[in-house]
Amino acid sequence: MASLTPQERSAEVVDQAFSDGMVTGGMVLAPALGALYLAMKNPKFRKLTNWQSRTALVIMPSLFAFAFVAEDKMVHRMREVADETEHSIRSVEWAEQQRVVRRSTQDVKLHDLYREAVLNSNVRLVEGEMTPFHKTANYVQSNPFKIIVGVGVPSVALIFWGRTTKEHLSMQLKILHTRVLGQFTIICTLLGVMGLKEVMDRQGRYITEEEVETRVAQMENTRRKLLARLDEQVESRSHLRHANDDN
Repeated sequence: MASLTPQERSAEVVDQAFSDGMVTGGMVLAPALGALYLAMKNPKFRKLTNWQSRTALVIMPSLFAFAFVAEDKMVHRMREVADETEHSIRSVEWAEQQRVVRRSTQDVKLHDLYREAVLNSNVRLVEGEMTPFHKTANYVQSNPFKIIVGVGVPSVALIFWGRTTKEHLSMQLKILHTRVLGQFTIICTLLGVMGLKEVMDRQGRYITEEEVETRVAQMENTRRKLLARLDEQVESRSHLRHANDDN
């Protein structure tokens, strides 16, 4: 059976995972630097820490975010690749069956059958180019965690920064205000992102005509590989049969 995660797509998955991990690590690094800057204003913090521990306080959250997001993205993309490959194999088999069934009544082109299979795989075809809305909706569906972190972390940092400008508030009240407003912001973001993801999962992601043709080309390539493999198996069995007959 053909691999559901072909080797030729491994570089694509690794590049996407590394890119997403770097972006998320950078997003975490900025507020970590800001928090360290504010903490350095506290004499007790400067006394209890050295430059190694301060560096770790900034670097470790970023490394954790990079590793977590990169691993999650890699697993997610590998599953997507496996699903696409499995769908291509099943579509090839379905198209062959349909061609056999309809051969006596009409000339059915495999290209049209593959296209029909793609359009029936929980997707929505967009006429022309994708708008920013379509791209954003697809991105949110594929990266809900990244959106929540990307909106939540800067929002909490901005809220805390706004509290620091109010000199009449004590540090405890500033932290309390940040926690309450930050929780409200993150909960609203979570509800909005997961709601949109649920809608996209039910109705399907947006694709363009170019993406449809790309998927069709992949299916045709999968069919050629399967037929070539079948021919090799038939040929090997024929050679084995001849060898047995000679003996």
